[in-house]
Amino acid sequence: MRLLRDWLESNSRKSGSRIILAADVGGPFETRLERAASLISAVRESVVAVKINWHLLLPFGVLGIRGLVEKCGDAGLPVIADMKLNDIGATNVEAAETLFSNGFDALIANPFVGYKEGMEDLLAKSREMHKGVIMLVYMSHAGARDGYGLDVGGHPLYVSFAKRTREWGADGAVVSSKSPSIIREVRSILKEEQVILSPGVGFQGGDARKALASGSDYIIVGRSIIDSKDPERSADVLNRKVKAKGA
Repeated sequence: MRLLRDWLESNSRKSGSRIILAADVGGPFETRLERAASLISAVRESVVAVKINWHLLLPFGVLGIRGLVEKCGDAGLPVIADMKLNDIGATNVEAAETLFSNGFDALIANPFVGYKEGMEDLLAKSREMHKGVIMLVYMSHAGARDGYGLDVGGHPLYVSFAKRTREWGADGAVVSSKSPSIIREVRSILKEEQVILSPGVGFQGGDARKALASGSDYIIVGRSIIDSKDPERSADVLNRKVKAKGA
């Protein structure tokens, strides 16, 4: 079994990167797959993994992007499905089996649904299939605190989510790069082997260096690379700013 953490770390050491590419390609539907494939070809040596969201999953479905997922696999890049799964266990398992059987290596889930008859089944299935589950702990949009910051027994909801990530044995957590203090708080809760992935770098205003210095392991970057005239150069410039751990 290859742990997601070990795979990311190995890729980071080889490439000198801490970037997970968010391949959230928009625009005309008929051009999205081609653009995504070209993007991955351009940055394959400058990133450690690829995250795929609804931009591709919704219009094309899992089978429709299987070739793109295989392209990432051929490049040695783990593929993370940004599903934010938040349903009963049976439905979560159905989604996970579909994704994992078609080349995805990990998925993002929402701990809000709870453990019994919720995340318990998903985590069991992921371990059975030797795949990863990452818990959504704190998002990057302006209204994130309205939900994730809700007071729950004297502490914010994101603290409960971080504790669940640790106690349930998930592979890691998603925590916004725009909130260094929250990253530090979550890092103090998680086990050392659990990674923190931080979105929001670039267009949403997150600072990659501050996020990594606060305890994030990897930054999730989308538009700053996707919308660049030279995606490879943009990724390399960012990599030079944030040297890989151990590189």
